[in-house]
Amino acid sequence: MVKKSMSKKRFEKRKVWAGVGTALLATSAATATAEQSDTDTYTALSSSVFSYSAMSLGEGGETGGEGGEGEGEGEGATKADLSSDNAAYLARLGLIRGHLWVGLKLYREGHLAMAKTHMKHPEDELYAGLEPVFEARGVNGFGQELSDLADAVNNEQGDEAVELAYSKLLGAITASESMAKMTAKEALLSISQMIRTAADEYAIGVKKGEIVNVHEYQDAYGFTEIAIERLERLSDEQKAQAQSDIDNAKTILVKLRTLWPTVNPEGDVEGEASHLYGAAARIELSALN
Repeated sequence: MVKKSMSKKRFEKRKVWAGVGTALLATSAATATAEQSDTDTYTALSSSVFSYSAMSLGEGGETGGEGGEGEGEGEGATKADLSSDNAAYLARLGLIRGHLWVGLKLYREGHLAMAKTHMKHPEDELYAGLEPVFEARGVNGFGQELSDLADAVNNEQGDEAVELAYSKLLGAITASESMAKMTAKEALLSISQMIRTAADEYAIGVKKGEIVNVHEYQDAYGFTEIAIERLERLSDEQKAQAQSDIDNAKTILVKLRTLWPTVNPEGDVEGEASHLYGAAARIELSALN
């Protein structure tokens, strides 16, 4: 049953990408015309859009599946080595942060059952396999802290225990990210990857305005909020490397917040995954240029 579910999810994402390519190209082309109408920019943007489509149709790679949910989040068929590819590494940790962020938000708002579904254990695929990566990078990882938070929520240990565990976990993730060693380009590329994954999840969670999978809708919310938060955590030195690109990326991402009127919506929502796909492509192009 699990394999069948994962196959269905992968098939759904392929259907989304099959239809989104043309729409995304049109949207991106319009943006390019408005902001930079030269032929080179248009060509680069077109290439970026279709490279995203090709990546999404892959079967995974060394970056693996999202973790815990099969060939989904973080799949990118680029076979990135997380021990050396800083953007892919930051994207993976960003996805973990996103799950935890939305889980805690749900917990704080009283949606305990939903919160539990977003709390990750070290055994989950999203974290599994990272230990050798942490060793190669000379960082400690955060397996114990991840387990402590999941236990605090799942065993209903109370608000104080949950908040303390979350705070300690964020500190451990921050130490493992080593953001000070990263370039602005790497941070922007990681954000682009996270938003593409958010788009995948939103496309599965929302169909013509109807919430058909609230968990995926919530995942997309968490990934996007963490992408914004990552921009805000960049150092002055990193910001100086690409201030305008960073400012532009933040403007793009903040506008996406309208896709999530609430973390647990009742009724339909006004939102389409194409906005997320377009944002991911524009941020990637900006970083690469």
